[in-house]
Amino acid sequence: MAKISLKELINKTKEPWQPMDVAYINETALRIAKIEGAYHWHTHRDEDEFFLVLKGKIYIDTDEGSVELKENDGYLVKKGTRHRSRADKSAWILLVEPIKTKTKGEET
Repeated sequence: MAKISLKELINKTKEPWQPMDVAYINETALRIAKIEGAYHWHTHRDEDEFFLVLKGKIYIDTDEGSVELKENDGYLVKKGTRHRSRADKSAWILLVEPIKTKTKGEET
């Protein structure tokens, strides 16, 4: 496997909300994505999802409230939690989730 440069991948990720698989670790996917605006509310019924902010600032909204995440901050969304991510300006994240996770979730 070749070295992975997250900085280079950020520069290649132009379209928001189009996660790109970076690597697989056993049954887990590392995915980089650009966030811009607000994503739809959704739930992952069977999978947890971890967000790590690489560049910029995002918010994770749940029914319990919002969490602000800046560069190098992470947040775990437990399975079954209704949520959405959003960013006022372009931001890039690393998603850590099972390979089988449908990135669009189940709309709620």
